[in-house]
Amino acid sequence: MASGIRILGISILLAAVGSLAQAAAPVQIDPKLPVYKPEAGVSGTIKSVGSDTMNNMMTLWTEGFRRFHPNVRTEIEDKGSAAAMPALTAGAAAFGPMSRPPKPDEIDHFEARFGYPPIPLATSIDMLAVYVNKDNPLPALTLAQVDAIFSSNRKQGLSRDIRTWGQVGLKSQWAHAPIRLYGRNAASGTYGFL
Repeated sequence: MASGIRILGISILLAAVGSLAQAAAPVQIDPKLPVYKPEAGVSGTIKSVGSDTMNNMMTLWTEGFRRFHPNVRTEIEDKGSAAAMPALTAGAAAFGPMSRPPKPDEIDHFEARFGYPPIPLATSIDMLAVYVNKDNPLPALTLAQVDAIFSSNRKQGLSRDIRTWGQVGLKSQWAHAPIRLYGRNAASGTYGFL
């Protein structure tokens, strides 16, 4: 188990929710809960390892916590969603922010180590966007085209991969020009999604 603070003695998996349906349920807070009163003498380190897209949120939360407990140090490592579950499982972090759901084998490893599954806490809605350079004459791409450009399984129905601008309707000098993809690092939840 990592040294430092453990919130309620558990590791917490923070997840950016990928659909509005999951995030739309209202949160019920028990009105009988007392107002938080900081305890004296709280110290140690809060460590977060995971999603770089959730880095700013983690920074703001830990800064807010430190207002109540200035002797607490914080460490935030934004290595990508793929780093969250291994860090939690190894006891190297108390928080594991992810911008994708954990994979079944990640949950299994955690549960095998601790005897209970990680506790997810949905925090936000994660959004993805695909941009075409403003100088490109193409007005838009369909979701099926984006799928055939980025993915290997083409779940949106197109029969083949798209590799050139001519395959999405551009003519003349664009017809045989390759589509150049720029994206996230391999540890990112976005990379895994696309």
